[in-house]
Amino acid sequence: MITDSSTETSRLVPVGAADLADGERRILQVGSQSIGVFYSDGRYFAVRNYCPHEGAELCKGKLTGTNLPTDTPSTYEWGREGLILRCPWHQWEFDLETGRHLANSACRVRTYPVIEREGSLFLEI
Repeated sequence: MITDSSTETSRLVPVGAADLADGERRILQVGSQSIGVFYSDGRYFAVRNYCPHEGAELCKGKLTGTNLPTDTPSTYEWGREGLILRCPWHQWEFDLETGRHLANSACRVRTYPVIEREGSLFLEI
């Protein structure tokens, strides 16, 4: 375990090499928590591997995009490709950046900062 000097209460947990290709993930166990680390859109994201709906392994779901609103009624634009995580059981969708459910922003999954240092990844827990 590496302790990050930036905050006294957080710690950095090694994840492994920063070698994920776009759209790839790594699921790891950190203490009693299962956490998925994703690489998409040139960035790393980490979310708890637990869907708040029925307890599915959320991080085994599909990375996708979503329909974005437009100024024209009944017209949508596809966007945020690779930034939406869809639960494999009931298709609930969560934003990788915020952990928020797309249809109900009060529902969310825990997210964690991912730090890349000298070719290695760390979770800030």
